[in-house]
Amino acid sequence: MNDEVNRTQNVTTTEDNSTRTSTSPVIEKQVTGKKGVRRQARPKWILPALIVASLGITAFALMRPKEPAALPVTVVAARTDTLVKSVNGTGTARAEVSRTLSFPGVGNVTSVRVKVGDEVSRGQELARLDTANTERDLAAARASVVSAQADLERAEATVRESSVDLSRQLQTAETSLASARAALKTAETALVNQQKLLAVGAVSRQSVQAAQDTRDEAARKVQAAQNDLRYARSRGSETSRAAVTQARAALASANVRVQNLQKNLDDAVLYAPVSGVVSAVNVTAGNPAPTGQSAVEITEPGRVYLEVPFDETRAAGLQVGQPATVQFDALPTRTLQGTVSRVDPVARTSGQVASVNARIRLPDAGEVKPGFTATATVITRRVRDTVVIPLETTSDENGKTRVWRVTPGTVQNGKQVGKVEPVNISIVERTASQAAVDGLKSGDLLLTPAPAPEAVKAGQDVSYAQPTGKKP
Repeated sequence: MNDEVNRTQNVTTTEDNSTRTSTSPVIEKQVTGKKGVRRQARPKWILPALIVASLGITAFALMRPKEPAALPVTVVAARTDTLVKSVNGTGTARAEVSRTLSFPGVGNVTSVRVKVGDEVSRGQELARLDTANTERDLAAARASVVSAQADLERAEATVRESSVDLSRQLQTAETSLASARAALKTAETALVNQQKLLAVGAVSRQSVQAAQDTRDEAARKVQAAQNDLRYARSRGSETSRAAVTQARAALASANVRVQNLQKNLDDAVLYAPVSGVVSAVNVTAGNPAPTGQSAVEITEPGRVYLEVPFDETRAAGLQVGQPATVQFDALPTRTLQGTVSRVDPVARTSGQVASVNARIRLPDAGEVKPGFTATATVITRRVRDTVVIPLETTSDENGKTRVWRVTPGTVQNGKQVGKVEPVNISIVERTASQAAVDGLKSGDLLLTPAPAPEAVKAGQDVSYAQPTGKKP
């Protein structure tokens, strides 16, 4: 046993000495233990070589030019849908049946029989003016009518009496004219006979001249009788017409005054023209009635419309018949449906702002009261089955509208990678946030928002997450 240990120690000593003095690159050493295990030492140059190789590979990797990384972007998918264009405005509810009543004449108010909020029936008295003076004037006017009627009757009686005298005068004139005509005829016959006798020398020229003078005198009497008859006829007709015309004119004037005063008396009382609710009372007993201004206003509840002034920049598409959604501030839980019933043809200007008034009829007004404020949304156009994209994906360059479309490629690190290209499009219709367009198809992926011109180039790689099915 001791001899074996010594041999082992000798071998070990010899090995240690050889390790320190040997110049061989490889030292072979075998140690045999009790169980016969053998170990071989590594070459000394391997570790430095591995370190140098690792540094070289790292340097090569760092110094080699890299391919540009894909630009991360956000995309949205175009879709086929219906684009709904609408305009909004805030307006006031007004009664469809609203009557403004005023006193046509002047006077002091003696009584007011209603107040705001009262329900009234058609024909019910609302207010009254003092009518004492009007009643006195009416009584005097009626007396004047009676007097004028009597004057007319007397004039007509006078005409009847005058007609009797006229008949006698006419008869006398006609008789005189007949006698004058008969005398003229006799004188003409005598003249003819004298002229015949003169021709045979039976009478002298003096006799013929005497017959001629008699004939001429008879003719003058006929003319005078005709003038007398004509004068009698004209004088009697003019007198009768003047008397009757004057009397009838006086009677008509008196009747007109009575009618006017009666109307003033009737107008002194305001009656409800329709059944409804009193919405305003602008008169008080004991004070003068306002001339040309409203005294009482009546509205019919339940029949109201919304009057909305729409800004001129958004009113171009408004048309009668368009549907509207109305939300009243006083009824936050109710949304009413209405229809545009009127669009004013002329804009109204207030300061520097112009607006167009539109009426929205509300068939189911319910609890809505005149004066309530509401917001109305009117649908002005629907573009059906069109490609719809977010408006923020578009940009205008050189007079053209374009978007950036992504062509899908591969998947890298869980993200889609594709190439981007500009596409010119045409906008069919737009809203504040969306646009209906031509030049794209449903499913096209678009950069959103539209990038600045220098931010992206055609053909550039972009990475993106696949958009969800949420509408843009």
